[in-house]
Amino acid sequence: MPTLRDIITDAPSCGDAIEAIEPSYRGGFIRQRDEYKLNKNAIKKLKQLMDEYTIVILFANWCGDSRRALPVLALLEKEIGKPFRALGGMTKPPYGSDKFWAVPPSPAEVDIFGITSSPTVLIFDKDGNEVGRIKTRARMTPTIEEEIVKLIEDSKR
Repeated sequence: MPTLRDIITDAPSCGDAIEAIEPSYRGGFIRQRDEYKLNKNAIKKLKQLMDEYTIVILFANWCGDSRRALPVLALLEKEIGKPFRALGGMTKPPYGSDKFWAVPPSPAEVDIFGITSSPTVLIFDKDGNEVGRIKTRARMTPTIEEEIVKLIEDSKR
């Protein structure tokens, strides 16, 4: 099973990844980041939990769900004081391919972790083992930050 060690170590933070997105897509990411209000209860819990966890997001620059998720993670990393890793540039393969994503130019981690959706947020524990993932959007809670808290808390049971 792949672990955090299979993620490139020099991946940009979420905030840096937004700044590196080509201008034709960057505006939507910046608007979401500037308008989004983080859930204060989730932030309080994450500040206590994140020393032992690492967040990685894989995303497509053109993806609407990525435009909603990546800015939230950028705000989280700033609020918590811990950078997350962001791997962007995912692209679809040619028509007729049996793959979900074209690797390359999509990051190699797309195949390593069996990524089928953009974005996918991976959560790793202190040993580098994946303890949860969010595919496309939060499913069990109203927000991404609450979903991360839930996945981490569930992993401790």
